[in-house]
Amino acid sequence: MKKILKVLVTGAGSGVGQSIIKSLNLSKLRLEIISSDISLLNAGLYRTKKSFIVNKVEKKGSLAWYIKFLNKEKIDVLMIGSEYDVSFFSKNKKIIENKTKCNVCVCDFKTVQIAEDKYLTQEFLKNNNLPYLKTYIPKNFNDAKKKIKKLKLPVILKSRFGTSSRHVFLIKSLKDLHFYFKFVSKPIIQEHIGLENDNLNCEYTCSFFTTKNKKIIGPFVAKRKLVNGTSWIIEVKKVRKIENLIKRISKKINNVGSFNIQLRNGKKGPIPFEFNSRFSGTTSVRAHYGFNEPEMYLKNFIFNKEILNPKIKTGISFRYIEEIFIDNTNVNSLHKKFGEGDIEKWF
Repeated sequence: MKKILKVLVTGAGSGVGQSIIKSLNLSKLRLEIISSDISLLNAGLYRTKKSFIVNKVEKKGSLAWYIKFLNKEKIDVLMIGSEYDVSFFSKNKKIIENKTKCNVCVCDFKTVQIAEDKYLTQEFLKNNNLPYLKTYIPKNFNDAKKKIKKLKLPVILKSRFGTSSRHVFLIKSLKDLHFYFKFVSKPIIQEHIGLENDNLNCEYTCSFFTTKNKKIIGPFVAKRKLVNGTSWIIEVKKVRKIENLIKRISKKINNVGSFNIQLRNGKKGPIPFEFNSRFSGTTSVRAHYGFNEPEMYLKNFIFNKEILNPKIKTGISFRYIEEIFIDNTNVNSLHKKFGEGDIEKWF
């Protein structure tokens, strides 16, 4: 491990991207961590020594742009911090790796499709005899009313491809459905787990890690309280019933590296409601408690080291708001200030 590995993290302005960078900084591996984002106005760019503005993956010609960029900067590993980048890099992983010396840390595209589609997630669970939520795709508002009759109110109305708890509504009546339906793009109607509170008693964020030889590491299990779609208070603890469920899922899905599962534990037991075939916003919390997934990926997939199940500590993590200061600058000169952001030692 004498070589200094150049690791590019996309989506440095997102909670996921920053969480990956924090985890890499905890590692004892010799790394040059490089942040990137599509906009100057993203915090992570100002906390790594080298940062770049990169193309939106949706932009025409982005594949050729990334191949040229990765070769020019001699990037060894690309880690995805923006959920909007996952499908692009999964589709193009083999092309990028064949035309550069960069390893793309991303899952198989079929697995990405299952994780990004909340209907397919539930179909996967159902078809593999795992706990699932009855889920329907309404053709229109009138069809949604018919679908609700197949379920007991309340139900959940949300986007089939939504994220971060955006456009998720608890429907207690047809009046609610009529009001909220117009706000949801590509909606699904889903069975409600039966829990409405948002304390630390019911919702969990979990993960497991799949090595290159398909060995399963973990799982990691934590209770959480959400604030605006972000895990804000996280309690790491052992919950045998949930651990067993995560292990069952891990044996059924074709995964690479980190796989994140959100679930709720109600009267019917733990039931997943969301998959993420990528790193998550709690990656840094996991790393602190001994489950450093970005480091495990580098050790296993790059340096061919065997990964053993780590000892996971227990505890509680509280998130809080922080500021990065770039003094003596303005928006026009901001591009010259990458890596120069300061954080005050408030506490």
